[in-house]
Amino acid sequence: MEFYRLEPEVAGALEEGTVIDAAAHPPRIEAVHYEITDWAGDDLIEAFPVYLVTDDLADTLVDSGLDAFRIRRATVTLSDDAQEMLEGKELPTFHWLEVTGQAGVDDLGVTDQGQLVVSEQALDLLQGGKLENCEIDRF
Repeated sequence: MEFYRLEPEVAGALEEGTVIDAAAHPPRIEAVHYEITDWAGDDLIEAFPVYLVTDDLADTLVDSGLDAFRIRRATVTLSDDAQEMLEGKELPTFHWLEVTGQAGVDDLGVTDQGQLVVSEQALDLLQGGKLENCEIDRF
């Protein structure tokens, strides 16, 4: 089975309200508050070590039967600049994609450096959404 390393669009940053254990490696997350500052429209975004997906992509993943992830609630806000930039456009609902798998073994996994690695089947599903600003390399 082929695996791919993804570097999603960084559309913002983790904000106060994110609960993170930085002593763990990779860091362990308990709660996510992500502030979007400059979103180009992708359905998969990140801010190390957190990945988020739109409502539609979350539904696709859940319905797929793939393993090694959970869709969890995230607080997502917009910076003032992002509000101006998105004026007239509707921001989709984003969910925290908590990846629990091992890179190169499970459908979704994270390397020791926190990089997202997905199986070929998972990549096909993710590419059903918009990933124009995501770098994809063979793992």
